[in-house]
Amino acid sequence: ATTVGNLLGTRMTLNEFVAYLQLGALKPVLDPKSFTIATFALCGFANFSSIGIQIGGIGALAPTRRHDLARLGFRAMLAGTLANFVTATIAGFLL
Repeated sequence: ATTVGNLLGTRMTLNEFVAYLQLGALKPVLDPKSFTIATFALCGFANFSSIGIQIGGIGALAPTRRHDLARLGFRAMLAGTLANFVTATIAGFLL
């Protein structure tokens, strides 16, 4: 549990590509079901850098709404993370 938790923390702070590289190295150690669920849990763009991308990209389209984007950025990241966890949960049920 702590191994996959560390990967989720890596995805949140850095990005999903770094977490997937670390997950690949752990494949021989993890249970196949855990590996598959972790793959689904890591599949998403909800991380701290995505907040900046959101503010920069959408903020360029609507510069007067940048304050709203900045205010909602953390909530959007949390919602994206929860959506990934729901997908991983459904995968766990189906396996």
